[in-house]
Amino acid sequence: MNESTFTKQITVIIPTLNEKSNVDKMITRLLSLYSEVSIIVADDGSTDGTVEVVLNWGAKNPNITFLDRKNELIKGLTISLVDALKITRTDYFFVIDCDFQHPPECIADGIQLLSEGNELVIGSRSSVEGWSLTRKLISWGATTLGKFSLLIRRRPRPKDIMSGFFGGETQFITELIIQNPKTISPKGYKLLFDLLKVMPRKTSIGEFIYAFQPREAGESKISMKHILVYFRSLF
Repeated sequence: MNESTFTKQITVIIPTLNEKSNVDKMITRLLSLYSEVSIIVADDGSTDGTVEVVLNWGAKNPNITFLDRKNELIKGLTISLVDALKITRTDYFFVIDCDFQHPPECIADGIQLLSEGNELVIGSRSSVEGWSLTRKLISWGATTLGKFSLLIRRRPRPKDIMSGFFGGETQFITELIIQNPKTISPKGYKLLFDLLKVMPRKTSIGEFIYAFQPREAGESKISMKHILVYFRSLF
């Protein structure tokens, strides 16, 4: 099966919160690279015009869906992705940030790995641009402790367990979420790590390398609260 045909079976999930400066460019780039792909923008209550931009796209392209979460009691990255997966109708999905820190061109590498039969594919960061020393230390500590937690649980330990750039078989991942409601933290921001905590050891996992880019516009949504939720989820 060629890449063009395979993209018809993929939904790209984009979580947003006040990403007007990025979302139009991201959708444009995705469609220029993968014209047959479906897109779900899972929005957590943007007030900057993000909503209008996506609705305009949806009016022109039936493959673009706006998921409005502004009235949901629990907000955050993980629950946004979980809700988007619930309405995904394609065999495969891919998660990408809206701020271009994840290069959309690299989805092609993930598509290749999915077409080879991998149930989960992960973008592993080869380098990180623009991070302070403090953030690099926090990331290193979170990764180290996370891998130790997965070792104790006898679960898969891919290279970048903290990646937010990943994809997989929709049914396989959604079943993991449904079967493990106490492990998938709705208030968290690292869905991949929560999934790895309950993932069968023999899961076929493919990894591709990419360079983590500086945010093109807007501000990071990661807060100390998110970090604390992650550390509480370790054990």
